[in-house]
Amino acid sequence: MKIRFQPYGVATQVEPGITLLQAAQQAGVEIESVCNGKGTCGKCRIIAPHGVSPLTALEARALSEVELAQGYRLACQATVTGDVEAVVPEESRRSRVSILVDGLQSELPQDPWLRVEAVQVPEPSLEHQIGDLERLEQVRANAGLEPISMTLYALRQLPQAVRQVGGVLQLVMADQVVLEVLPGTEPPRLLGMAFDIGTTTIAGYLIDLATCTQLAVASRLNPQTQQGDDVISRIEFSERGDGLVVLQRQVVEAINAIINDTTTQAGVARESVYGITLVGNTTMTHLLLGVSPTAMAQTPYVPAFAEMRSLCAADLGIRAHPEAPAWILPNIAGWVGADTTAVILATDLQNQSELALAVDIGTNGEMALGSAERLIACSTAAGPAFEGAHLSCGMRAADGAVDAVRIGDDLIWHTIGEAPPRGICGSGLVDLSAELLRVGVVSKSGMLNSADEQRALGLPEALVTRTRGEGRQRAFMVAGAAEGAGGRELLITQRDIRELQLAKGAIRAGVEIMMRELGITADAVRRVYLAGAFGNYINPENAVAIGLIPSFPNADLLPVGNAAGSGAKMALCSASARKEAACLTSHVEYIELSGRPDFQDQFAESMLF
Repeated sequence: MKIRFQPYGVATQVEPGITLLQAAQQAGVEIESVCNGKGTCGKCRIIAPHGVSPLTALEARALSEVELAQGYRLACQATVTGDVEAVVPEESRRSRVSILVDGLQSELPQDPWLRVEAVQVPEPSLEHQIGDLERLEQVRANAGLEPISMTLYALRQLPQAVRQVGGVLQLVMADQVVLEVLPGTEPPRLLGMAFDIGTTTIAGYLIDLATCTQLAVASRLNPQTQQGDDVISRIEFSERGDGLVVLQRQVVEAINAIINDTTTQAGVARESVYGITLVGNTTMTHLLLGVSPTAMAQTPYVPAFAEMRSLCAADLGIRAHPEAPAWILPNIAGWVGADTTAVILATDLQNQSELALAVDIGTNGEMALGSAERLIACSTAAGPAFEGAHLSCGMRAADGAVDAVRIGDDLIWHTIGEAPPRGICGSGLVDLSAELLRVGVVSKSGMLNSADEQRALGLPEALVTRTRGEGRQRAFMVAGAAEGAGGRELLITQRDIRELQLAKGAIRAGVEIMMRELGITADAVRRVYLAGAFGNYINPENAVAIGLIPSFPNADLLPVGNAAGSGAKMALCSASARKEAACLTSHVEYIELSGRPDFQDQFAESMLF
């Protein structure tokens, strides 16, 4: 059967019974699918009035009467029964995602672990029939240098290299291990790559290891998002057939593409990349290694490994120098990963004399609080709402996402890329909820007030008339049909606000319980590091206004960008930084919130605005 996707003009032959979403993936057409095809997110709307299966109950709940009349279906639910002419509306197209790559701007530490050693090996003779490697070792021993070992790759280079340019060699060495043997007097460039593998995005940094300067940076949407936006969806996918193999291949292909992008920018060969560091949450590091993460989704949420892993990058399928080591920084626990380790390393939380808090709200909310004396960490399932999941109006930080809101006599919004509004991303959601709370459209309990209640509060009529429906069906119009992408209104519903309260309540409860665990109050904290794209772009005052984080009267609130990427770069450049990262698994105490009797009460309290 033939299915054609418009406006792309892409056609493909498919077997009957597969979903339109599967057909789109087969054809290379990218459609939003936050819930991994469960039919719960409603993001994969597609217009396909003919050649598909009857409407499902999930679709009936997700689609409006107007949409149904226009032939809208959910791509993950509608299956192919005949030839299909499908239209992917603008709001369902996966667009360019805004990816934060900048982190802390401090200089990278210089503690070289890689060096080039020049040596001249004498020619052999009939009188002295000594092997090439043994003659090399003899020259070094005569110079008072420590013994070396040589990789098989380097040993295979040696016979040809030593017979060129009068036996002058350049040895690329990691500690006392020779990774490469090159003939001549010109030393090679020593480069490395640091990666932050996020659930949504992957960022890679090309670093000159001789000077510890950044040469290039590139980023991509994590291709695993095709299998769902959250880690639970991916864990479930990894359990099906060859799902784990597919997920591992996808992330490695993205890593290789970023290596190609950055080395092309810098005008160097990918074989110049002699070392790689990688960080990510615990699920991402497991999937990178092709290790099943299933146990982390089951009590007691234990990972297969936590300590730092040192591997040959080529063994993972990463295309760099054939002998390049790859270090995966240590995970702290099942739900606090190597990305949090990198954030701690970048902010130097483990060495601070005063109390500091680091919060990284990505697809999961991971945080650490403490000082050199004691450092604790926890994780909360909050991020998906701030990245668009579970919200009818939510979306990633991509073109068309409302990222800032202000309310005066009327509502003013701004979108990424100046595009027509398609949805609301995390920073816009914080702004919008804070503004609605401030003017009285939303109550402290999280209820959307009725139009009459808003008038009684003296709100301008331009705001009052944005309210739609009654009770649990009430909604507030952020953008009208004339402004919205695809001619659709952009609404935030009562249910969306409840989802926001759940997400922000989880983050706040985590912070409060960590402070309780340390026996401190908010006024004892001196620095608050807001990490990640969400932390970097939110208005800190509005975050406090909605109760996402407490008010810290004596603290500096410091957006630190992609601090996980900064930590990965530090570990790449410095052997001592890697050693310090390795020690964090024993220094940081993990708190499992679900096992605490006080969590539910704190969570309920923290949900209020």
